[in-house]
Amino acid sequence: MTHIIVGLVLFLLGLWGIVANWYSFVDLVWVLVPMLLILGGIVAIVSGISNFSKGSKVRRTAAAEGGTRGGKQP
Repeated sequence: MTHIIVGLVLFLLGLWGIVANWYSFVDLVWVLVPMLLILGGIVAIVSGISNFSKGSKVRRTAAAEGGTRGGKQP
């Protein structure tokens, strides 16, 4: 029960802060959205590079083992 009360108080204080400083909040959003897009793009690029390199290792290993991933011949 205490957590709910503390959560409600913090929520109301945050809401009051946003309303009282609306223009500063909008400025913050204008800065944060592009920053989050840049960070998301970097994560996607790194993830794609990581998956690309893992895929090439699997292909090289499969070719060395006889053309199948498990090394078993059909």
